[in-house]
Amino acid sequence: MNKYILSIETTTNICSVALFNNMELISIKEDENRNHSELLGKFVENIFKESKVDIKSLDAIALSIGPGSYTGLRIGLSFSKGMAFSLNKPIIPINTINSLNDSINDDSNYFVVLPAYKDYFFIQEYKDGTKLNDILFNKIDFIKGDETIYGYSNDKLEKNINNIVPSSINIANVAYKYYDKYICHDIKSIKPNYIMPIQFKENIS
Repeated sequence: MNKYILSIETTTNICSVALFNNMELISIKEDENRNHSELLGKFVENIFKESKVDIKSLDAIALSIGPGSYTGLRIGLSFSKGMAFSLNKPIIPINTINSLNDSINDDSNYFVVLPAYKDYFFIQEYKDGTKLNDILFNKIDFIKGDETIYGYSNDKLEKNINNIVPSSINIANVAYKYYDKYICHDIKSIKPNYIMPIQFKENIS
């Protein structure tokens, strides 16, 4: 698939931006210090400047839409929508946990987790790569001690998590694999996948 895709991941403390052509990585910029609002635009500008790729050659923007950080999701989506509107390009919205699961080769029962709030996580159960239920919002102790856990802890490691760092590379891989299925030309319709309403945070102790 000979298409230029700009891939953006901002759902955790990591800000990750990458440019791909035909599934080949051209350039990537990453920072893990939760500086999304400051760095996202700079990363995009520098990637196109250094790669010498004309930004108008872009075919689509692949974006991680959650679950994840409320602030990170808003920043990533707002920036991507603005860029997509200005360039008249579509967005490929990618579920963050799906992007992590895409790199897992495991035929057993396992869980994929992402940090949510305090000691709570977004938790998805899989069997042989297939989802068994909806994403849960719970403490990681909800998972039995002998179950395999993959995902990202964001320095909140409470169990033995097989670490998979959220990255724009994961997002791009899924975007290329499901390009025709996920591509969205109706930019206004794309919404972040918060899972839990933001007001619920006030009741979590």
